[in-house]
Amino acid sequence: MTKPKRCLALWTIFAAASPALLAQPSRIAARIDNDQSVVLVGRVHRQATAKNDAGPVENSFPLSAMTLTLKPSAAQLADLNQLLLAQQDSASPNYRQWLTPEQYADRFGVSAGDLTRITAWLESQGFSVDYVARGRNYVTFSGTAQQAGNSFHTQIHRYNVNGETHYANATVPSVPAALAGLVSGVRGLDNFRLKPRVKKVQPQVILSRQTLVGPTDFAAIYDVKPLYTEAVNGTLINGAGQKIAIV
Repeated sequence: MTKPKRCLALWTIFAAASPALLAQPSRIAARIDNDQSVVLVGRVHRQATAKNDAGPVENSFPLSAMTLTLKPSAAQLADLNQLLLAQQDSASPNYRQWLTPEQYADRFGVSAGDLTRITAWLESQGFSVDYVARGRNYVTFSGTAQQAGNSFHTQIHRYNVNGETHYANATVPSVPAALAGLVSGVRGLDNFRLKPRVKKVQPQVILSRQTLVGPTDFAAIYDVKPLYTEAVNGTLINGAGQKIAIV
């Protein structure tokens, strides 16, 4: 077999290989040690202040649906951004070639080995692992305030805000240094929910006894009627063929 044919044969084998063989390498290089931690900067809610503080919750206070969010490596992120652009480019072979969660996991998620070590660490801290994302980019778990405090080096306090009682971490949480390159945040340490800042405005409608303005009046006032009746470059401007996408 000539060299070009050998290369083509090898490429065919790799292209057809199982995704497991092309999975991402592990990034946890050391033992997950709670005594060596890294702070997650800016992870305290703005309402969790000394003024609103009502003291720590009980050690047994339940915390459900906490989430450890996992981030891609720099190379994975660059690859993901390129794929997103290609999926929207009609000239690309990847145009609208969407990935399954498992395909996403093998290309952009943490490795299966790293995920196993992360879930094992959570269970060793006393947490129950509730859900592992198919894309291998987050893990949901539950436990108590004491377990969360010990694992993430923080305290869970109650806070009274505008007559409502909430709970939140009082200080910035930390994660073991071995996980610093994989963990982007810990969600669920507080129960503050986002609220809209824009106040609802009641529209004021003034009806005249003489005139009500409708679509045909709008067309007449702004001289749009010629667009409905005259062709521009052989095409009637009437909105035909246009699409509106609501996200």
